[in-house]
Parts: sequence; C-alpha cells; structure tokens
Amino acid sequence: MKVHLQTDQLRAVLDSHGAELVSLQNSTGKELLWSAGTQWPRHAPVLFPIIGRLANDVLHHDGRNYPMTQHGFARDNQFGVLETTARTARFLLRSSPATEAMFPFPFSLETSWSANGPALDLTFTLTNTGPAPMPAALGWHPAFQWDPSPGWQLLFAEEETATIRRVNAQVQLTAARHPTPVHQKVLTLTEDLFADGAIIFESVKSRTVRYVSPDGPLLDLAFGDFMQFTVWKQPGADFVCLEPWAGLPVPATHRGEVLTSPGQMLVQPGDERNFSCRITTHP
Repeated sequence: MKVHLQTDQLRAVLDSHGAELVSLQNSTGKELLWSAGTQWPRHAPVLFPIIGRLANDVLHHDGRNYPMTQHGFARDNQFGVLETTARTARFLLRSSPATEAMFPFPFSLETSWSANGPALDLTFTLTNTGPAPMPAALGWHPAFQWDPSPGWQLLFAEEETATIRRVNAQVQLTAARHPTPVHQKVLTLTEDLFADGAIIFESVKSRTVRYVSPDGPLLDLAFGDFMQFTVWKQPGADFVCLEPWAGLPVPATHRGEVLTSPGQMLVQPGDERNFSCRITTHP
C-alpha cells in the first residue's frame, strides 16, 4: 500500500512493504531520493534486527542456528498500516512464526511519520514483547540523488575527529580503525572516497548533517538518539546513503552467540527504544 504525505513545501510517498520511504520531493518538486535502479534496487530500507551480514547468513542463539539475510528481514516484510492522514502515517511490524524462524525473539517495531512544512519526521519504536533480553540493531538507509560532478559535500555540525570503521566485502565489521575523512566539519563526497566501502562514524558527535550539491543545500538530516552514522554509495551509482544507526554490524571474527556480539543493543523484556530523525528539505 502506498501512502502519500503532503504539505505546501514537501511531498513524500511511503510503501507499507518494508515501511519504506520511496519518494521525497521538495517545494519545487525536485526528487531527492534515489530511484531504486538496477545498481541498488531500494530507496530507504529499514535495517532490523541486524545491520550488515552474519557469517554464513546464520544467527546463533541458545545452541540453535537461524537463517538471517543481510540487514535483516524488516525491509522485506509487509508492515501493518495503523494510521494514515494527509500528513501522518504509522506502520507496525510484529513478530510472527515467520520472523521467529529467523530471529527467536518476540518484538514489535513501529515507524511513525509526520510531514511538517519542509520537514519529514520519522520515529522508530522498538519494543521487546518477550520474556528474555533481545539483542538487536536498528538502522535507516535512505539513498539520495548524487552525481560525479565536483561540489558535493556533507557538512557536520561538529568536528568529527574520531577514527572511523569499515566493513569487509561480506558487510561485517573489521577490527581496524582509520583516520577520519572529515576536515573542518566537511566531508567531500567523491567516487574515490567509497573505494573501500562504507564510512562508519562509530562515535559520531554531530546530531545533524547538511547534504550539499554543487547548486547548494538539498537537505538537513537530524538523527537524535541514533548512536552511529554511516555514509555509503554503490560504486558507479548516482546516489549517496546517509544512514543513522543504533548498533553496529557483527564483527568479521564473531561466530558465536548473538547475545555476546559486540555493538548490539540489548533490550530488556517489556522495554522499548525510541529513535527519531528528521529530514528538512531546502527549496
């Protein structure tokens, strides 16, 4: 089901399949999201209950093995539609026998959307509905239009001097730490920057970034309580992904119990975690 949100300064289209944002236009009608072309057939998927990829695509828990595909199953599941208005929408994914065959933890994951003037707000509410602690990672993976001309930048609100992390070809976290590519709050976006894959700001200070094209600012992305921030593009493709994360990919060396994997949230029974972000478009 497609849901349309609109103000006098913004238009957005959401798909209940994956609770995915599939179109975002500013006040001039300019499309900001990637077209989900053949190089990467998605727009802005939700990553849950893992980020990245497990060794051999298998989750280990309590002596059993569970098949788990890259970035988890939320992006490929139908969410229930809880509410839609001209400016708001709410979607819900609950655990089921199908999800528990991959991830043996009861949960609910709600996404709430609200269009306000030039801004689109998104809140995730993740609840552990089961009797045991639940390990999880949650991320948002929106891809925005880009081209190889000079002048594309990402402007951070704070100095980002901490080292960054990378993933290997299997999208698993590597141990090495690398010097930050951000200089005086500016990340210059070039094809070469992503030759070694995603840039993971494990200890990001900024709570907002501004995405700038050669013609000027396109959008601001605020990511509130998300703990990590990642920038990625597919080589040769005309998009850049700006990704707020709560959790990290499983390390390449980890082969054991998911509860002991570094970088995961551990949500206690009955607890909920809330993560919000806002895209503010520029005309």
